[in-house]
Amino acid sequence: MTGYLSFPYQIDGSGQTATTDLSAYVQNLILLVLETNPGERVNRPDFGGGLKQLVFGGMDAALASAAETLVRSKLLQFLGDAISINTLTVTMGRESVTVDLTYFVTHSQTAAATSVTVPLPGHSLNPQGSSGSPSVSISGA
Repeated sequence: MTGYLSFPYQIDGSGQTATTDLSAYVQNLILLVLETNPGERVNRPDFGGGLKQLVFGGMDAALASAAETLVRSKLLQFLGDAISINTLTVTMGRESVTVDLTYFVTHSQTAAATSVTVPLPGHSLNPQGSSGSPSVSISGA
């Protein structure tokens, strides 16, 4: 047992709470912050990065700069004790927002990188326009 809860919460093959290693846990925390919109959590109305709300702002350089500031501040607000951000870029496309992030995991004293792509409302990362809820892709680098 590694001691870090798997996200999303699940039960493993032995009937116990599934766990994961620290690097996957931190990536999941980053994903959780970026994918959640403020107001979605009843007891934490300010929690979340709000990336999906950017669809209504237009796709220009000023919005991309504002999005980087928003993402950086939300990650530091909610994960400031777990990570230290080295580089952060936000790329806005017509159907998705991609956040490329390099960071330092303070608990393990290691550097890590990840890329998170969040589809904007009404779009899906799945081909053929699947009818399920929009998916989010995350990849470690």
